Amino acid sequence: MRQLNPRILFTIAMLCACTISHAQTLFTYGNHKVSKAEFLQAFAKNNAGVEPTPKNYEDYLELYTRYKLKVAWAYANRLDTLPSVQTEWMSFQNEVSRQYMRDDSTEQALLQEAMRRSQEERLVSHIYVDASLDSVAAFQKINKAMAALRNGQPFEQVAAAFSEDPSVNKNKGMIGWISVFTLPYALENLAYQTEPKKASGVHRSARAYHIFYVHDRRPSKGKTSIAQILLEQNESNRQAIQQRADSIYKALQQGADFAALAHRYSDDAASFASGGQLPPFTAGTYDPWFESVVEKLQPGDLSIPFETSQGMHIVKLLQREGLPDTTQAGIREAIRNLVQASDRYPLPAEMAYQKAKKLVGFELLPKPGTGAEAVFARIGKRTLREAEFLEWRKRQEEIRSRTGQQASVEQDRENYIKQQVMQEYRDHLEQYNPAFASQLAEFREGTLLFEAMQQQVWDRAAADEDGLKNYYKANASKYRWKESVRGVFFTCADSAVAHMLYNQIKPSISDWSAKLDEYKNLVLADTGRFELDQLPLELTREEINPGVLTQPQPINGTEQYGFLYCLERLPGDDLREFDDARGFVLNDYQLKLEEDWIAELKKQFPVKINKSVLKSLNR
Repeated sequence: MRQLNPRILFTIAMLCACTISHAQTLFTYGNHKVSKAEFLQAFAKNNAGVEPTPKNYEDYLELYTRYKLKVAWAYANRLDTLPSVQTEWMSFQNEVSRQYMRDDSTEQALLQEAMRRSQEERLVSHIYVDASLDSVAAFQKINKAMAALRNGQPFEQVAAAFSEDPSVNKNKGMIGWISVFTLPYALENLAYQTEPKKASGVHRSARAYHIFYVHDRRPSKGKTSIAQILLEQNESNRQAIQQRADSIYKALQQGADFAALAHRYSDDAASFASGGQLPPFTAGTYDPWFESVVEKLQPGDLSIPFETSQGMHIVKLLQREGLPDTTQAGIREAIRNLVQASDRYPLPAEMAYQKAKKLVGFELLPKPGTGAEAVFARIGKRTLREAEFLEWRKRQEEIRSRTGQQASVEQDRENYIKQQVMQEYRDHLEQYNPAFASQLAEFREGTLLFEAMQQQVWDRAAADEDGLKNYYKANASKYRWKESVRGVFFTCADSAVAHMLYNQIKPSISDWSAKLDEYKNLVLADTGRFELDQLPLELTREEINPGVLTQPQPINGTEQYGFLYCLERLPGDDLREFDDARGFVLNDYQLKLEEDWIAELKKQFPVKINKSVLKSLNR
C-alpha cells in the first residue's frame, strides 16, 4: 500500500523558484540551501489552518527536509532524463499553459459584469439598418434616424420610419424585456450601458447598424420553467386549429393531464416527448408577446390559448426561480460557464495577446523591404520574413478552399503575427509568467519525488518477497485479528437484486453458489474472514452467528446493497497468517525501506540546520 499519493506530493513543492540573495539560510543539505523565506512559504501553503508554533515548525521542517533530500537524489540519479518523466512534464506544460493564454483580469471582469447584469432586466426597442449590401446608404440612413431622435421624435415613430427589421410594422421596434446573455454581447452592452428613457449611440456590427432605446429596468425575475402545447397553423387550417386549442384547454380545465395531452397533440418537436416541458429560460429568450403572457401566470396556472407567429399556444407555469443569488458558488459557476460559452469569451484571449506582444518584444517594422527575404516584424531577436508568411498563407488557403472561406492578405498577416507572438509566449512562458514557472517547478519536483519513491520504496517492497516474509517473522505479534466472522459477503447492484437473491438463497443457504449464475455482473460474492468493524453493515450481535443470513442493507449510502452469510464467529487477538497480513506487512515494510533510504540520503547530502534562524521563525 503506497503511503504518499501524487496529489499530496505535489502540494509539498515550493512555490517560489527564486531565493532572495540576502535571505537567511534555514538549513543546507549537501551543497544546496533553503532560505527561511522559502520554508515559510511552503509551510503556509501546506498547513492552512495550522497554528505556526515552534513544535509545528519543527515537525514540518523534518517533512520538508526529507522531501528535499528525495528530490536531490532524483536529480543526482538523472531521473529527470527518463523519457516517461519528460513526456509527463511536456504533457502537463502543454495542458496548463492554455490557462495562461488568456488574461485573468479581463475574464474576471467579464464574470463580475455578467453577475451584476444577471440581477437586472431591461425593456428595450431597436432600430436596425442592413449594411451588408450598401454600407454608405446604410450609414446615411442610420444617421438620419439618430438625427430624428435628437430632434425629439418618439422612438416608435423613428423605428417605423427607418428600421429594416421585418417585424417593425407590428412591434414598432420593441424587442421586449431582455436579460444577460439573451443578445450578442455588443448589443447587450448597448442595452445595459444606456440609461432608461434614453437612446443609445449608433453601433456598427458586421452586417448592420443598430440603435437601442431603453424604456425601463427592473430586478431580474430569474429563470422561468413552463410546459406548453403548441399547435402549428397556417391560413388554411387556422380556424380548425383554434377550435382544437379550445377543446384541449377545456379538457385541461376539467382535470386532464397536461403532459399526456402535450405528448399527444403538441407540434413542438423539442418538448412534446417531455410532456411539453421546456428548459428554464430568462427574459428575452422568446417572443415578447409570448413572454408577456407567461409573466401574468402564477405557478400551476394555465394560459388561455393564444397566438404567435409559431401557432397557437397553451402554457402552464411550473416555477419561477426568482432573483439569482450570485453569492452561491453554484450560481457563480453557472454564470462563469455562460461567459465562457458566449461571444464575449474571445476578449480575454485578445487582452492576453496584447500583453504578450509587449513581453516578447514584438516590433512591426515601419518600412519593410521587398522580396521573399524581406523582414516585416521582429519578436525579440527572432525575425518574421515574407517567405515564411507566404508559405503559411498558402497552407491556410488550402484549408479554406475546402470550406469556401476567404481572407485578405492583411487579415492573414495579422493572424500570422498573432500566432507567432502567442507561440513565442507559450514556448517561454516560464520566463514571462512567475505563477506558471512556480506551478511547473512544483509539478516537476512532484513527478521526480513520485518516481524516486517508486524506485526506492514501492517497487522494491513489492518485489522483495523474502524481505516481506522476514519482516513478518520478526514482527508477527503485531499482526492480529480483531473480533471477526468467517462467511460469505454478497455485494448486490441495488435493492431489487439484493432482495431477489436473498429470497432465493434463504430456503437453502448451503446451495448459495448455485444461484449466482443468474446474477452475472450484478452480484459479487466474497468468501473469507471479515473483521466486524470493517463490515459495511449495521449488524446486531444476535445477527452475527453461525448459520444466519442477515437482511439486505444499503452499503455506504450508495445504490449497492449487501448481506452476510455467517459460517463462524471468531474471537479477536488471533495471529494473522502471512497471506492474511500481507497488506499490513507491505505497508510497514515500505515505511522501513523509506527510513533506511532517508538515513542513506542524510549521509549523501548532510543536513545542517541553523538553530538561530529556526528559533526566529516565531518572531
